[in-house]
Amino acid sequence: MLSLFNGREHLAPMPQSIDVIRSLIGGTLSILILIFLSKLTHNLFIMAPFGATCVILYAVSQSPLAQPRNVILGHFVSAFIGLLFLKVLGVSTLSIALSVGCTIAAMQILRCVHPPAGANPLVILLTADTIQYHWSFLFFPVLLGSIALVLVAWLVNNLKSEKKWPVYGLAFIHSKKNLQ
Repeated sequence: MLSLFNGREHLAPMPQSIDVIRSLIGGTLSILILIFLSKLTHNLFIMAPFGATCVILYAVSQSPLAQPRNVILGHFVSAFIGLLFLKVLGVSTLSIALSVGCTIAAMQILRCVHPPAGANPLVILLTADTIQYHWSFLFFPVLLGSIALVLVAWLVNNLKSEKKWPVYGLAFIHSKKNLQ
């Protein structure tokens, strides 16, 4: 039997100080800008899953999960599914659970997996009794907020860094190589 605590586990390597500073600055600046844009425009630019997106954008920026396509499309697709389930099926135990399962499957099929986006249907369906959601939620905060996060991440992740970010962009058009 495999033990979870067999003594052979290894922690992730300690990050370099510059990477920790970059994460601190990036996470702070990202959320600060979203809050500022919300106040300036009187449109919502922020939602809870964006905090988890910042973790991925700055702590594991080279991961496929942290690339612009995954962040922007992942959030958009998952929020669309959450809204669709809310409008068509309403809020129920089954619709909540199924919306998350469909979100995961859709992100896999569309090749835009972004774990924080998996929370979007939960946010929508679990708060539907206190917040009236409209299709405009897809644009404010989902689409424009995720684009803002990607723009800030591009600036912060490339500032005095040897690793360039993003590894790939939106890649909407697939070459034969990308389809394999």
